[in-house]
Amino acid sequence: MSPRRRLLRWVGWFAAVNAALFGVIGLRYLWLYTTLGRAVSWSYALVAYVGHMSALAGVPLLVLLLPVAALVPRARVVPLGVVLASAGAAFVVLDSLVFAENRYHLNVLTFSLLEPQTWAFLAIYFLVALAIESMLAGWIWQRTARPVPHRIGRYLALALAACFVAAHLVHMWAAAHYDVSVTAFTRYLPLYYPLRDTGLLARLGLIDRAAARDRGVGAALGRPATGELNYPLAPMRCEARAPELNVLLVVIDAMRADALRPEVAPKLSAFARDALEFDRHYSGGNSSRAGMFSLFYAIPATYFDEFAGRAKPPVLMDVIRQHGYELGIFASSPIYRLVDLDRTAFARVPDLRLETRSGDDSSGRDRVLTGEWLEWLNRRDPAHPFFGFLYYNTAVAVEPPADYHPAVPAPTRASAVLRPRNVHYLEALHYVDALVGQVLDDLKRRKLLDRTVVIVTSDHGIEFDDNGLGFKGHGTAYSDYQMRTPLVVRWPGHAPARISRRTSHNDIAPTVLTELFGCANPPSDYASGSSLFSDSQWSWLVVASYREYAVVEPERVTVMFPAAYEVRGPDYRLAHSQAPPRDALRGAMLEMSRFYR
Repeated sequence: MSPRRRLLRWVGWFAAVNAALFGVIGLRYLWLYTTLGRAVSWSYALVAYVGHMSALAGVPLLVLLLPVAALVPRARVVPLGVVLASAGAAFVVLDSLVFAENRYHLNVLTFSLLEPQTWAFLAIYFLVALAIESMLAGWIWQRTARPVPHRIGRYLALALAACFVAAHLVHMWAAAHYDVSVTAFTRYLPLYYPLRDTGLLARLGLIDRAAARDRGVGAALGRPATGELNYPLAPMRCEARAPELNVLLVVIDAMRADALRPEVAPKLSAFARDALEFDRHYSGGNSSRAGMFSLFYAIPATYFDEFAGRAKPPVLMDVIRQHGYELGIFASSPIYRLVDLDRTAFARVPDLRLETRSGDDSSGRDRVLTGEWLEWLNRRDPAHPFFGFLYYNTAVAVEPPADYHPAVPAPTRASAVLRPRNVHYLEALHYVDALVGQVLDDLKRRKLLDRTVVIVTSDHGIEFDDNGLGFKGHGTAYSDYQMRTPLVVRWPGHAPARISRRTSHNDIAPTVLTELFGCANPPSDYASGSSLFSDSQWSWLVVASYREYAVVEPERVTVMFPAAYEVRGPDYRLAHSQAPPRDALRGAMLEMSRFYR
């Protein structure tokens, strides 16, 4: 046997043995997964576990050692493999301990947060692993001197690769069908990013997305309220305060904070003068799903998958329904598309209205929505208070009526290419403002305005390359243009004021629960924020999109990607120092895990 062939055989078998070793070390992940009880898919979990741990152990060795072994077929490659495998084994040991304690995994960023004693333990794990890996490497090296009559290695490699591929395909199928028994396992494995492209299955004609959604939501509603969620942390203790006030929540999709001015939104600007206007208000995300999740749940949108998979409503909606409020829910765009309110905030609402079906475009649907809301007020039972939710879509779609051209100010910060679109955006906002003005005028005409808490805000902002960095739209950056939104609150009994301290969507649910429903629980039992009337402000804020998240501070933004991070300054340009803010990130990691069991 040539030296090169023997070395290549050694690399393959060393990777296979390490896959088994990593599988034994990582059994803690499976043990923690058992806490989910019956709501698990053991067949998928075992296949995914075998496939992923094999990849975690074998891919670095194969990618790094095979080229070296092919070019330099000498035994000196063996120590390099031992060091790589020892580092991987130490990582899995430490990651399993960190996950068991904190419910998050190690990554590029969390490594920077480790304390000196943890690094000392990691060094010990590495030395122990080095001794074990050295013995395994020597044993395998001796065995590779003899040819193997059967092609066991090839069959084993094919089996492990099949497990890896099958797990990803099953996950993609399960994600398309909202099967939480499969998708819940994802967060239990380190560096596990399974396929999620449900759109591919639809394009290939393999699934009917509408039918799959209906079945998935139905299955989620039928699941018991068990699993890894521990939300709220304590039973809610609430007592409605007399007189019971109505609640109207108006969300204008993609209305950024600086659009609340008389030239663009005259009706809302006039309304804000007689209300509480929060000048430094932030959404919990730069996308609709994350922003709406933080608005209703008051916790980071990194919890979205778990809540959506189990159709677990927020405390806010549970308490509203328990107090007998009539629900008037009207959304222009479908609440099951991107926003997923049918699986989260309104998951248990009977006869939920999913969308406005009439209207040729967004502006037409917004107009119809407004009319349907006014009709609903006509026929509601005045003996009960109401909770109204109006979700306007024209601004984010940038679809004002074709003949609607109000005199809006010319944008000054947008890039030259995006300036025409920015103008249409401002026209769309002006149009929505007129519709919201009809709603507010109607409440006043019915003498309901002084008996209704009115909250006007947005799910996120929008950007037109205002910083000159190439970012546009929403969901593309965590700049102020995409994160800051207006917040106007008219609360009977509270005098008008402009408030400049930092607030967020995480503060809205605690405000309603404590001030309106008299909930005695500390907001920390169910929220990341506090009451808007508590005079507190956040020093850091966890915000999210669809795949990544960020920690926003007054002086910087730290963006966490799956395998990297970046620190940006207040103008959203890359900061000179990329050192992560340790204290803020530790608090953020705790906040993103404390509602898990």
